[in-house]
Amino acid sequence: MTLSLSDVLGDPAHTRQVLQDELFGVVVNRVLEPRCGGVILDMSLTPLPELAFAGYESEGGRVSIRPDGRIYSFPLGPERTWHHRYPSPLGKQFGHVAGQLCLWYPKDPRSLRWEWDDGLEQYVTRVYRHLFYEEYYRRERHWPVEDAPHDDPVTGAHPICSAFMRKKERRWAA
Repeated sequence: MTLSLSDVLGDPAHTRQVLQDELFGVVVNRVLEPRCGGVILDMSLTPLPELAFAGYESEGGRVSIRPDGRIYSFPLGPERTWHHRYPSPLGKQFGHVAGQLCLWYPKDPRSLRWEWDDGLEQYVTRVYRHLFYEEYYRRERHWPVEDAPHDDPVTGAHPICSAFMRKKERRWAA
């Protein structure tokens, strides 16, 4: 099943069930429906067995979905360093780094970015992966996969470096 925006907004309880049934290690602990509309999902994400064996612990994440389809994700849990988060003016106000997770480079080609046509399951999968990549970065001091730029390159495009990623980008662009 692919959860669309209308599915999520129309039946948040069903959304919770689909995410828990279809995605490994995802438990939706809380579903909130703000008065202004939209849905907020607070999740616990259990590491893959190999990561658990290496001492990785569960991660917490929040996905906030606005009625107009804008979507944001944030880590939950203890304050830690983060390699890829968008800065937020609230961070200075509260004395720490705040901001949503940086899940893709905004100028990436469509084949490398998430959109609602991909379904909420794919978005939550990116959040899951990103939170464990962040822990890997804290431990190893390098990102575990080819990384998107976080400045605005002169070309305005993601400089795909590896032959593997160029092949994948062409595959998904088709």
